Amino acid sequence: MVEGERPGGGAKAETPSVMVERPPFHSRLITDPGVLGVLDELYERERHINWEAYAHDPDPFQHSGTGFSLSPEQGDQLYLLVRHGQARHVVEFATSLGFSTIFLAAALRDGGRGRVYTAELVPEKAAQARENLARAGLGDYVTVLEGDARETLAAVPDGIDFALIDGWEPIVSLDVLRLIEPKLRSGALVYNENRDREFLDYVQAPDSGYGNVPLLSGSAYKPQGELSLRR
Repeated sequence: MVEGERPGGGAKAETPSVMVERPPFHSRLITDPGVLGVLDELYERERHINWEAYAHDPDPFQHSGTGFSLSPEQGDQLYLLVRHGQARHVVEFATSLGFSTIFLAAALRDGGRGRVYTAELVPEKAAQARENLARAGLGDYVTVLEGDARETLAAVPDGIDFALIDGWEPIVSLDVLRLIEPKLRSGALVYNENRDREFLDYVQAPDSGYGNVPLLSGSAYKPQGELSLRR
């Protein structure tokens, strides 16, 4: 996450937050010490945040130092899906500080080739993400597109194999899917971390052209996302 993510990891502002203690960072699939070090650092930055007391300002520019990252278990799932599917063109909305981007880029590097096209609205976050990716040794596998994803992602190439859609406003997430949809290859996977209602209504419609399954993560605070297969 994320361009304008809902503070607290995707819970809607009107929904009371539930405090779940996050365990220390651990990955079952990432083995590179340099990558692990950056992931652990980013995770620790927010592992002990009291989300009930966090300032839930709706302006994404007020959260330039907070990643709202998905769980390490979800990161491993992303790595597994991208690596197993031999993805070459990966799209992400949004970058935030680069936590999920690192998992995606590591999968491409370990598979031998590919590029992540990731969009981030907040310039400070885009700069931090570039730095974190460089420190992890993954900068050559990522293009960070700074600005509104509904504009910047229009430039990504055809033949998208995998897309992570993990933004704040549900309508923006849906707009992003609609933008990249013509470029999704048959068999492409789309993972929506927040399971936004508007997004689910769209992909689960009988004539949507997607097959959908909930993907359980094994994480207490990020238990489930939605995985959609482009038919």
